[in-house]
Amino acid sequence: MPLEAFLYGGISAVFAELVSFPFDTSKVRLQVQGQVTDASLTDVKYRGSIHTLRVLAVEEGLKAPFNGVRFAAFRQATYGTLRFGMFFSGKSWWKSKGGSDKDLHFLVALGTSAGVVSSVITTPIDRMKVLSQSTAQTKKRTIFKTLSSIYRKGGLNGLYQGKFANAKRAAVVNGVEIPCYVFFKDFLTETVKLSDDFSTQFICALFTSAVGIAFSQPFDVAKTRIMQQKRHRTDIRVYKGFFDMMKLTIQNEGVHALWKGAHPAWIRNAPWNVVFYMSLEAFRKWDMYLNNREEAAF
Repeated sequence: MPLEAFLYGGISAVFAELVSFPFDTSKVRLQVQGQVTDASLTDVKYRGSIHTLRVLAVEEGLKAPFNGVRFAAFRQATYGTLRFGMFFSGKSWWKSKGGSDKDLHFLVALGTSAGVVSSVITTPIDRMKVLSQSTAQTKKRTIFKTLSSIYRKGGLNGLYQGKFANAKRAAVVNGVEIPCYVFFKDFLTETVKLSDDFSTQFICALFTSAVGIAFSQPFDVAKTRIMQQKRHRTDIRVYKGFFDMMKLTIQNEGVHALWKGAHPAWIRNAPWNVVFYMSLEAFRKWDMYLNNREEAAF
């Protein structure tokens, strides 16, 4: 198992998260507004990604778009490390056993599996991030204090609230985005005969972002809304699960509500994928040079 895939995948994911984080906060705020289940979130206050960031800066301070950035970095250091490490290690292992690492069905199954496992393990970290981003923060808390607070109010169920919605989202994101990048890059370099250089990787990352958002946004909205709810409160209608959230959202806000925040999601996802894959490709070349290899270990 090439440990380089875990190391370089994790570092690249953290770097990409830090670069694009304010737009992730914008996306979360747009996703949670308009819910009839919580009176404090019923009003539709934000209109687009830039307007959201401007309102946050004016009403909550210039640091507001970065609320939860420490949790986001911690999440990518764990979730990102696991999902990319598992995918590229599995891809290398399959190839070493004589299997085709260009088999789209295999790549989708591998990406889906890596996403589900890594997301379930890191759900508590993801929930800390969502809670920090979704509402105004009056004081900063350390990762340990935030975990303790969530556990005190909801126990293990509180820490893992939204785990199934999170797993569904991760299955779609990782089952679509990672195989899409690998498959599309192979197509451009081997069939179209483009060079495996910056411009080709850039195009593949942008294409991957658009495809990923189109498929995963409803699952991302569901995950965010379920994780954002504070179930110890008695004045809100608690979602019973993924399908209950979908049903209520469609009934009260329309089908289009499932794609709330799609624009800032893409604005965030496009640079995220560009930075991630460009970093990962650079690490692959560095690994080849460092270890005098003719091809990367992952």
